[in-house]
Amino acid sequence: LFGKFSGDYSDDALWGVLAVLFSAVVFAYNLVLARQQAQAAGAVEITFFQNLLTAAVLTLFAPWFLVPVTAQWLPLLTGSAVLAIISLLLLSWAYARAEAQILIPVEYTGFVWAVLFGWLFFAEPVTPTTLIGTALIVAGSLVAARAKPQNTDHVEMTAT
Repeated sequence: LFGKFSGDYSDDALWGVLAVLFSAVVFAYNLVLARQQAQAAGAVEITFFQNLLTAAVLTLFAPWFLVPVTAQWLPLLTGSAVLAIISLLLLSWAYARAEAQILIPVEYTGFVWAVLFGWLFFAEPVTPTTLIGTALIVAGSLVAARAKPQNTDHVEMTAT
């Protein structure tokens, strides 16, 4: 943010930044909930109900944003759906097997992929501040990946 707000921006830009910060907090909480879900249900069950809920919510708004889908869009839509399902299956499987504190920093590498794909597919500029942020994300992920969870001894309480 520091690198982006060195110029003169409108109030809309500030609202956008606040929305992104709020989104980051909500996203982090969502990942904690994903860990809790993965402890209680299987990956296929989580994926099924996530997609069912998403389809139900999107169906509510579909009449207002209805856009005709032509045959040229079907491969892209199908590919997106398949990748989303695979991603959710793998995330659910991972959260059932590792602590959220280890997986969340690794998942944040998605921002690194977003920078790379934005540059490759949309010719978005990669600024020095973006590279610094990317390096911080990678460093944090490496630190988290190397962290060993502390084992706690089982302590039994006895009534006296």
